[in-house]
Amino acid sequence: MSTRNINGPAVAVIRELMGMRKGEFARRVEIDPGYLTKIEAGSRQPSPAVMKRIAFALGVSIEVVTYPVNAEAAA
Repeated sequence: MSTRNINGPAVAVIRELMGMRKGEFARRVEIDPGYLTKIEAGSRQPSPAVMKRIAFALGVSIEVVTYPVNAEAAA
């Protein structure tokens, strides 16, 4: 079985290329700006629902901002 983790640095790069500030993006995704900072730094993994909202707000598919992780290896 495989799951997906978010690639926080990719989220940050795409957000910055869009010219969007962290606070504005966090509001669009409906998360706390501090939580977004941790996601972009790679120290937090959001729920699948938040991952989907991030991808939608960036205008990309979920595969662009996530990577597959083997569930057995992650355990």
